[in-house]
Amino acid sequence: MSMSQMQVEYNKLEVESKLLGYPVFSIEANTPPAEYAEFEPNFIKEQNPGYVQVMVSSTDLKAIGDYEDIGFRFVEFRLFKHLRTSQLSASSKSYFPYRIELIAGDEYLDQAIAMMYAHNCDDRFSIDPYIPAEIAKKRLELYIRRSFRRFPSEFVLGLINHHTEELVAFRTGKFKSKNHVLYFYSYVSKSHDQHAFSAMLETAVIEHLVAQKVSHIEAVSSGLNIAELNESIHDYGYVVDKTMVLLRKIYPV
Repeated sequence: MSMSQMQVEYNKLEVESKLLGYPVFSIEANTPPAEYAEFEPNFIKEQNPGYVQVMVSSTDLKAIGDYEDIGFRFVEFRLFKHLRTSQLSASSKSYFPYRIELIAGDEYLDQAIAMMYAHNCDDRFSIDPYIPAEIAKKRLELYIRRSFRRFPSEFVLGLINHHTEELVAFRTGKFKSKNHVLYFYSYVSKSHDQHAFSAMLETAVIEHLVAQKVSHIEAVSSGLNIAELNESIHDYGYVVDKTMVLLRKIYPV
């Protein structure tokens, strides 16, 4: 491996590669554009990428411009945020007959997938004119299915009606360590009040995680999802750590 190849770290995104039918890669965040430009010819020859993405600090305008000069384009603005649970007091006792449960396997999988499909997508794949329209939701489906089947490294917490056994909301995520959780996706059934049940889900999930000795919750929000951003910061007390832009380059295949 050449020196230029050693300077750039990347990983293959298996879900996206499967969906698009060609290799999709993510370059290590804040990789200098000049290093990627040097690395790119051998990378193309060895990996034959169809789609490459990289995150760059939103304040690094030079790096953003330099990536654009070599064919990358803006697709998403992201906020990285966290919540410390040590000062929180969360209780879902008043939510009866709704209860939070750790769900896995297939019992609630179909309900969760149907719930996701009932909502509009608000991510980079849903608005990218160069990506087939059906890819965005299928991608989310595959990630949700993966969370259902990767317990205990990943988890799905469901808000369930104790009387009817209906899944009314759920959240997915993973344990980065015993006391550090990274959130992925959350949805509320379209037949229920979105704001009220979103608050119930968030409170019940936090209560569950605090009981598991989780002290740090990390989440990433797309700038497209204004409602979720407002709720997480104003209602729940999340603190924004940094902002990044996601750039992508699509190669001829």
